[in-house]
Amino acid sequence: MVTMFSPKQIQLLMNLPVFTIMNCFYGLTIRTKCLSLQVKSIATKLLSYLMSFPLKVDVYRPAGERAYFQIAQRVKYINACTSIRAVLLLLLFLCVLTPQFAVSAEDEAEILIFSLSPEKVEEQKGVLKIQISTYSPIQEVTVRGKPQKFPKDASLVWLKFPYMLNFGVNNFVVYVKTLNGEAKKTLRLVYETPELLRKAKLGDSFQLISIIGNKINDNIETKEDNDTKSKAFSSSILFVPSYRFDVMDDSSIYLRGVLMGDQHHDGQFESKEVLFKQVSIEWEERASWAGDFTLSIGTNEAGTRDVPESTSPRDSLSKKYKLASRDNVYTMKAKKELEKETTWNWQIDRKKKLVEGSNDDSGYSTSLLVGYVTPFFGLKTTIEGTYEDTDLNGQYKDTKTLKSKLKVDYPIPPVSLGVQYDFSQTEDKVADPDLEGKIKKRNRDLSLSLNYPVAPWCIFGLTQKSARQSSNKEGDTYTVNTTELQAILIY
Repeated sequence: MVTMFSPKQIQLLMNLPVFTIMNCFYGLTIRTKCLSLQVKSIATKLLSYLMSFPLKVDVYRPAGERAYFQIAQRVKYINACTSIRAVLLLLLFLCVLTPQFAVSAEDEAEILIFSLSPEKVEEQKGVLKIQISTYSPIQEVTVRGKPQKFPKDASLVWLKFPYMLNFGVNNFVVYVKTLNGEAKKTLRLVYETPELLRKAKLGDSFQLISIIGNKINDNIETKEDNDTKSKAFSSSILFVPSYRFDVMDDSSIYLRGVLMGDQHHDGQFESKEVLFKQVSIEWEERASWAGDFTLSIGTNEAGTRDVPESTSPRDSLSKKYKLASRDNVYTMKAKKELEKETTWNWQIDRKKKLVEGSNDDSGYSTSLLVGYVTPFFGLKTTIEGTYEDTDLNGQYKDTKTLKSKLKVDYPIPPVSLGVQYDFSQTEDKVADPDLEGKIKKRNRDLSLSLNYPVAPWCIFGLTQKSARQSSNKEGDTYTVNTTELQAILIY
């Protein structure tokens, strides 16, 4: 009498010792069988090669060299045997595991879990619709660890799971157990609304950026190449706080500030220490025809360390510094996104400059900046050009300046590598009779930076910069190399 077994009954026999070896070979996948055939072919060729090697020695080698090649033969034979043993152990391991993987894959194949709800939703509260289809009766269903009710011995179930979503991606782990197996699947819902996306892009209302740096300068006094240069080591700290008031959905008012100070560790350069402050108020419109449009008004003040202390007007924040300059700045700028990761921007600045103790160096300046950012061959590329016109009170102090900038950022996870080249040319508008023609200066700066984000709020940066200035004025040509290590903290 012939007994018929269903596929499920055959699976139950796999745990019996009598069928263990048989099921190991029957459960091999096609890939495993192909691997075993390849290993068998390689082993056959290798043994054939080793067996024919002594004959080759006898035929082609003199008697005096046979001992050497016999030793080499033994070494190769030992290595080959070791490799074959490792391959055989690997095949045995695959024979044991493959049937278990086959059973697990079959269990998952007989249990199908679907989401009938759209993946992206704009309502925080709702219901996740789930469909479960199996070949055998369902015994247990959980969603996020919570047991769900369903008809007894059902093989097709529809569930409604109520949810309260967080912004972004929300995962729902669905576990199903049937009479013959179990399966688990993660369903996800993405909660996004224009309002939430806008707030996420803007970030928190208050933000504080702190930058702590140490710098080595190999020509602090900007001496010419043939003169003796002085090296200096300095530390600096920079605070940039800002607070945002949202007036409407697409309009905000910002209060911003800047505070920067440095310290030279060599006392002879103490007079080169600078204290800089700036405050500004900005109005930003994000739905204009020009993109993100901004108008700002600000004022800044710079002081230099007074050593020895003189009777010059003092800095408003620290009496150790004398007032060097004060500027009022009026800015209009815009930034528009053309496509993903491609933007263009422009900025117009109007400055009223006041240099303490020098009326000739005081006056006005106007600048126009145009920039373009795009991923060029997968690299973030920034191109900028600036024209600045300076109109000072001194008869021969007026200048015009052209600047250009090219920066390429190359991400090498987890770090980012940046290369930047800056070029500027400044020329007098009116020639000084005491000098031979108009003074012209050219500056070329090449920077290499490496940034490592330790955390979303902490970034370490290393920058190597080489700056070169050339001029037709005697004593105004020099080269400066700097190395700076920074820690950027974002609160």
